[in-house]
Amino acid sequence: MKVLLISLSLILLFSSCSKESEKIVPILDLEDLIVDTLYLEKDTLTKDIGSDFRFIIKGTEEFLVTAIQNRLLEFSYPEGKLVRDQFYFAEGPDGIGSFISGSFVDDTTVWFLSNNKLIEADLFGKVRNRIDLPEVSESRLAANYSTMHGNRISKSGEELIIADVPFVLKEANLEYENWILKFNPQNLCSDHLKFRYPDSYRKFLDDPNLGPYNSTFTPSGKEIISLPASDSLIIISENENQIVYAGVKDKMDFFPGTTTQEGEWIAYHPNYNSSKFSWVDYDPLAQVYIRQAIVTTDNEENRSQGRKPLTKLVILNSAFKKTMEVALPFPTRGFSTPKGYYLNIGYPHSEDEVAFVRLDFSKIITSN
Repeated sequence: MKVLLISLSLILLFSSCSKESEKIVPILDLEDLIVDTLYLEKDTLTKDIGSDFRFIIKGTEEFLVTAIQNRLLEFSYPEGKLVRDQFYFAEGPDGIGSFISGSFVDDTTVWFLSNNKLIEADLFGKVRNRIDLPEVSESRLAANYSTMHGNRISKSGEELIIADVPFVLKEANLEYENWILKFNPQNLCSDHLKFRYPDSYRKFLDDPNLGPYNSTFTPSGKEIISLPASDSLIIISENENQIVYAGVKDKMDFFPGTTTQEGEWIAYHPNYNSSKFSWVDYDPLAQVYIRQAIVTTDNEENRSQGRKPLTKLVILNSAFKKTMEVALPFPTRGFSTPKGYYLNIGYPHSEDEVAFVRLDFSKIITSN
């Protein structure tokens, strides 16, 4: 009965949040928030360095580090020079596998996700340990344990926070709740940050575009869940789950995909004309939550019908009140540092370096 009451409460909250009348909030252009630009150099072997960086201090020096498949890249900060490129073998005694679905880097260790295993390695190519991740119940159908769609691995104390994101949502998954794994690799103890997809998601089953969720873990211990077809965020903490409004003033149209039977296989056909909410992140310096909304996708069909591409950031303050919308020139992603939040803007000068603009959210009126 308690579970039923909680489920009903969440449904009512989703309904009330989605219908919440918006207060007037400023809508800014990205240029209004840019205070400086960071350039990270890229070598000829690296197609894309992504936006999944961690800020690390070693002695008196500061670095940005990221893992891309079998490589660990380390950049000086704020110079942006590539100071180390560490390769990890796929096979052999120090092999980490050929397909890496996620990673987490700190100042001494790299944790790789590889075929439902957690692999602990040092920063110099040596594997220390391989750990099987926990099995899941039948209602999950099959665990992914991956950072697909930008769900970064986080760390809280000794625990790694790992999202288990469905490639497509099945009906049985609507009853599942152990989506966010809290795993201690030292003693192998595990727990979960729990949530359920709302029942409205039945219309988005078998859809690889609108089924997979995005999430981020904050230093205060909150897990923030962004569902692609919901204007609300799910906030998970130790004491409760809450639903907060995080939509845009523009109308978003969510178009479910279709499937076809092709021999023994099912083919998925997502509708890429659909609006969607994508990643969600947290900037600890400004203490704001950031969510990307792709209102109108940039494709030939939309342009032929006169629909201009539109992507926005939704900014919420520390009390989860919406305080700003920011218009973006294109969908992108960023990362936070103690110096501020950096957003990837691509290659303004050449493909030898990637530019990240630092955003100043101090223009937000926190009393809103």
